[in-house]
Amino acid sequence: MSTKKEKKTQESKPKKQEVEVKEEKDEDSISILTHPFTTLYYFVLVLVSYVKIGLKFILKHIIVISVVLAVIITPNFIQGPHLDYYRHAEKVGYFMAYWIILGVASSIGLGTGLHTFVLYLGPRIANITIRAYQCNALPEFVPSKWDQTYHFNHCPENVERPVQFLDILLSVQFEAFLWGLGTALGELPPYFIAKAAAASKKKIEELEDVEAHKNDKDLMSVAKRLIYNNLQKYAWITVLLCASIPNPLFDLAGISCGHFGVPFLTFFSAVAIGKSIIKVHIQMIFVIFIFSQGHVEHALQFIENLLPFLKGKLSDMLEKQKNILANGAVSEGEKPLIGQLWDYFIMLMIGYFLVSIINSLAQGYYEDLKNEKKQKEENKKKKDN
Repeated sequence: MSTKKEKKTQESKPKKQEVEVKEEKDEDSISILTHPFTTLYYFVLVLVSYVKIGLKFILKHIIVISVVLAVIITPNFIQGPHLDYYRHAEKVGYFMAYWIILGVASSIGLGTGLHTFVLYLGPRIANITIRAYQCNALPEFVPSKWDQTYHFNHCPENVERPVQFLDILLSVQFEAFLWGLGTALGELPPYFIAKAAAASKKKIEELEDVEAHKNDKDLMSVAKRLIYNNLQKYAWITVLLCASIPNPLFDLAGISCGHFGVPFLTFFSAVAIGKSIIKVHIQMIFVIFIFSQGHVEHALQFIENLLPFLKGKLSDMLEKQKNILANGAVSEGEKPLIGQLWDYFIMLMIGYFLVSIINSLAQGYYEDLKNEKKQKEENKKKKDN
């Protein structure tokens, strides 16, 4: 009898373990779609923890923060000739913050990335390029370049010389540099997380994955090993090259630099130069070239010849868009179909980005809780032994 009972218990144990593993896997894949309430619960806990950290920081540096805010805000309430300069500086400050934040959003992405170059900076460069070639001169921003709700003034009458490619490049260089700097700042979290993990001797999943697949011959594994190995010998130049081209594996470079203790200035200087100077200029040159005079018309003609049912429609849309750029803001009813579709696309991208933030933060918080629980269990076992 005893042997039968033992067999039954032994047979039941694996089944119980399988259930536990399955449940754990289900919990590991929590998301808004699969576990909406659980995900939102953990997301709220993360927000509460961030609020607590923020309040602690403010209370710790309350005097410095109060002085800085007073210096920034007080001139706004004092009448005098300085107000014009203050208003201009305020606009420039908002302009800089706007493009830097968009760059950070594009880079940090929390696992997905909101591609703000495609959504914001690229269309801005394209609009300026189309307008510049239409006027044969750089367009004037009304009320100014620093306002987010700007439109272009009428074409200037007396043009000294035809607009050059370099003129357009220089006219959008400042916002492009700020956006690139934002993308560089967005690469810092993986570096600092890996550095903290190395100091506490924690394992990093991405680096373990590289070691586990060191014999694989597929392109992705080879690329990962190439970055991983070269960062140990030539950190600065490797980071610079990785940052200077569109590179989905750049997070691995940041994590490896943090793990191997590459100095912060070495890492960030290479990232900043690569992303805010080299990479962003490649992107700018590409957009300006594509939207230069003649290139758009040739592209549309090719598409219309390929798809006859679009004959004339795309050209009309482009002409309408040029008129909108020339005459400034228009009512919602006059907005072309392509503009409306673009707005919907932006809304979908932003919605997807927000959902990915909620999922990533909730999953990360749950993972931390699970690791803490495992650590407590291991410590308890050690004490019992």
